[in-house]
Amino acid sequence: MIAGLYLGELFRLVLVDLHEQGHVKMFEGQDISALKKPYSLDASCLSQVEEDAFENLAQTHDLFEKELNITPKRPELELIRRLAELIGTRSARLSACGVAAICKKKGYKTAHVGADGSVFNKYPHFKVRGAQALKEILDWESGRDGKPLREGTYPVEIMPAEDGSGVGAALIAALTLKRVQEGNTVGIKDWEGMLKGTAAAKGDNRQVGGK
Repeated sequence: MIAGLYLGELFRLVLVDLHEQGHVKMFEGQDISALKKPYSLDASCLSQVEEDAFENLAQTHDLFEKELNITPKRPELELIRRLAELIGTRSARLSACGVAAICKKKGYKTAHVGADGSVFNKYPHFKVRGAQALKEILDWESGRDGKPLREGTYPVEIMPAEDGSGVGAALIAALTLKRVQEGNTVGIKDWEGMLKGTAAAKGDNRQVGGK
C-alpha cells in the first residue's frame, strides 16, 4: 500500500473522482482523458508536487500541462498540493505501523530498521513523517541518550539499507532451508530438491577446498 505506483494511482483516482463530481468544478471544461489512463502517474509526480514552492506552485502547473494537458487554476493547484501531502503522509505512517507492530510484539525498546526503495530514499519528508508516527505509536518521551528527542537519537530508527531486496531474498531462503532441515516442510513444494541442491553445493565446496 506504499509502493510508488500505488501512490500515484491513488492520487490519480482522487483527482478523477473530484472532476466527475460536478459541484466541485475540478478542471472544469478541460479534457482529462490523459488523467483517466490507469497507472499513468507514480510517486515521482507526487514528489515533484511536494517539492514545489508553495508561493506559486509553478512547477506543479507546468507538470500538469506537460504530462496531462491540464491547466490547473490556483485553487486547484493548492488542492493538488494538499492531496499529495496527505497521500505522502499516509504512506509514511503506514510504513511505520509495521515497524511499530514488530517492536511491540517483540518488546524492543530500541532498534535499527533497514529500509530500501525509491519512496523511502527519495520521497520528500518520508523519513521525518515515519519517525513522527513511531513517536506517537510507541509513546516516546526521550531519545536513546535520555535527552529530548532529536534526529539521530530516536529509540527506533529507520535507516537506508543497500540492496534490501537481495538481502531479504537471501534471508528468506536461509530461513526456509533451516525449516526444511528441521523437518518442517509444510507449504514448501520441492523441499527434497532443496536438500539435494544444498548437499551437492557442500560437496562441490569440499572438492574445491581439497584441491
